[in-house]
Amino acid sequence: MKGLELSAKKSTVSMILTVLLYAVGAFSVPYEKIAELFGGTDETVFAFGFICKVICSLLPVYLIFQFGFSKILKIKPLESKGLLFCIPALVVAVDNFPFAPIILGNMSINGPFLKIITYLLFCFSIALLEESVFRGIIFPLCLYKTSRDKRGTFLAVIISSAIFGATHLLNLFGGFSPVVFLQVGYSFLIGCMCCLTALFTGRLWYPIIIHFVFDAGGFLSDYFGQGVLWTAENVVLTIIISVICAAILAVLFFKNDYSSIFDEWKLNDFPKKNGNTD
Repeated sequence: MKGLELSAKKSTVSMILTVLLYAVGAFSVPYEKIAELFGGTDETVFAFGFICKVICSLLPVYLIFQFGFSKILKIKPLESKGLLFCIPALVVAVDNFPFAPIILGNMSINGPFLKIITYLLFCFSIALLEESVFRGIIFPLCLYKTSRDKRGTFLAVIISSAIFGATHLLNLFGGFSPVVFLQVGYSFLIGCMCCLTALFTGRLWYPIIIHFVFDAGGFLSDYFGQGVLWTAENVVLTIIISVICAAILAVLFFKNDYSSIFDEWKLNDFPKKNGNTD
């Protein structure tokens, strides 16, 4: 063990704070202002947002390798067990699309092809950046600091997800709104869901996919929708699906064993005083 991996494992809390500080800066890049210089259309905003977030993702991805977590980025066929465990999270993400209002005729979705493509790229870049930072770095570092039992793993999920939710308070700088506190709450829950997906699969790509689908559905009505989104039927359906899937994920979490994840992510490597691994 040497270099940044040694630093991360000897001064884990300081490294978490450093990565978090970088994330705050990355999230605050004024890509909308840059887009205004080129017309400021939605397509331009999405395109520059995509470029900025992908560029900002390069350092977190580099740090994932440097911290010894490189296997989290390996691509391998997903075992049927891991795939089944991901289904509840995927259902929650898909449910974020406004299917109920569209089916009931309360909302319609339409937009030009280029806007749809740039929108999807933008949503993917959000997922890439946020998952690289929070599930790729901060979550493993939290796991490293906590005990190797279910209680410690659960604590790491809660702490890293709470940090993820709290970063959405940055939206208050765009103007005070009670909606921001709602964002903090559901971002915490989505963070927990993505942490569990990472644990179930041992890979970062699956939380990225879940996050991408969730965001693509969640922002769809803002940019492409006409009509009423939150009807009584949609609220009830969302609550029922979310509660059922959360209960299933909780049961799966406490029934599963994560010892192989600790080995794969090199979380059982502890530095000696001379800087070598045990």
